[in-house]
Amino acid sequence: MLGVILATGGGWIARADRASEDAAAAALFAGPVLTWEILLPEESLVALRRDARSYARGRLRVGDQDLPDVAFHLKGSAGSKRPVDDKPSWTVDINRFHPGRTLFGQTKFHLNNSVQDGSYLNQNLASRIYRAAGIPATRSTHGLITINGRDLGICVVVETYDERYLRRAFPEEGHRPGNLYEGAFVGDIERNLERDAGFGPNDRADLRQLRAATDAPVTDRLAGMEQILDVDRFLTLTAIQLTLDDWDGYVRNRNNYRIHFRRRDGRAVFLPSGVDQLLGHPEAPVRDGWRGRVATALLAIPGAQLQLRHRLQELSHTVLSESFLTNQMAQLQTRLDAAVASRPAVDRASLFPDRYQHFNRVHNRLQNVARELANWPDPLPPWPPGKSVAPTGWQTYVQFGQADVLTPTNAPIHLRARTNGTIASVRSSLTVPAGAYQLTARARTRGVIAVRDQFGSGAGVRLTGTSRTAALAGDTDWTPVHFDFQSADDGPVEFILELRADAGEVWFDSVMLRAR
Repeated sequence: MLGVILATGGGWIARADRASEDAAAAALFAGPVLTWEILLPEESLVALRRDARSYARGRLRVGDQDLPDVAFHLKGSAGSKRPVDDKPSWTVDINRFHPGRTLFGQTKFHLNNSVQDGSYLNQNLASRIYRAAGIPATRSTHGLITINGRDLGICVVVETYDERYLRRAFPEEGHRPGNLYEGAFVGDIERNLERDAGFGPNDRADLRQLRAATDAPVTDRLAGMEQILDVDRFLTLTAIQLTLDDWDGYVRNRNNYRIHFRRRDGRAVFLPSGVDQLLGHPEAPVRDGWRGRVATALLAIPGAQLQLRHRLQELSHTVLSESFLTNQMAQLQTRLDAAVASRPAVDRASLFPDRYQHFNRVHNRLQNVARELANWPDPLPPWPPGKSVAPTGWQTYVQFGQADVLTPTNAPIHLRARTNGTIASVRSSLTVPAGAYQLTARARTRGVIAVRDQFGSGAGVRLTGTSRTAALAGDTDWTPVHFDFQSADDGPVEFILELRADAGEVWFDSVMLRAR
């Protein structure tokens, strides 16, 4: 049954049934570029100059819609924030002062200034890519914007992440979808993320479970992460962000993201937000550079990087192919051209100066990604559990102080500290397949006065770039020592047998690397 529709002479919709709202929103995001006229009285301008984040009242005209008492505040962070007398980005709340009112089936919009994207294409392009790949990112379109008659040119109109979005993007959850969190500015999931919407328990238990899954031992991590994370969608999001060189997204910068925990299975779906900085570094690698806690935890699991490689290859033939990307950009540019066709040519050129460069950026980026994928080595066969190899070819390394280092072929390796603050070691490397390993040895010490730093103390074993807690000091008889580690990808690892001491000596024997 149709809901009640209330309208003024301006034609705004106060209540409508879901189908009408969805149709109105679809028409906005797929239709022609509209002009968004913001009319602010002087008292609202004064208030926004004083506090840009507090809502102020104004009027909004869009197409044939004329809405009084609309709530406006400025938005944006480090790179995009602008004052009200410049070209700011806006949050526009349609129903804040008139509960139940909608515009184009929506209650809130973001009007982004896109000052960090001179092409004005990135947000719209990324939105289309993600949704085509099965990640329900918010919809977006272009607009023309004026403030009190001041022409500010093009803006990017973006659907907001809220309960209305959740019900549309996750219809299987019905009227009470799970929690939706907004990622902190360059902040990961250990932060107390703000809950934007949803009807899950408001105790952050879902976030705690996700954090706990990332902290689990790597040999047990996959099962826990699959219980709390939509791993398949996360790999897709990762592949898209790496291919598009989205350096300011979650995977690389722990920024510009949302997390939705589905009520039906409790699993998290990561969603992109504010995707305005793409394709800036065509030669950026896809095999490293991720900083997001969930990304690093997942890609440390044996085999996960191979799955990422496969996902990158799959998407390179569909939504990340050059034909798909350039076709989408051409459609967006055609729509923009139609919106500004009546303007002088010099004005049109100044509105989006970087748009034509995007075709070259896409081509160069995809060529570099393709080369990296072609040179991505095939995985080594995994070691069966229990397989052991004795490292050889030990090299001496005295970092600080003075030491005697003996590495005989068939006798214990012997390290002796001769001065205070000595750090001495022997090192060997071996290429191993992804998997879980244990470096083991027997060691005995005499007179070791341990020195401690961030990598460890006294005598012990570890890998390059890691730290250890196990340490021998003083006088000890032959004692087993070990260091457990996980190799997330095939490649060389470097083993260290070391002494960090002011005095004393250590002997190492029976050094082995064993698959767990």
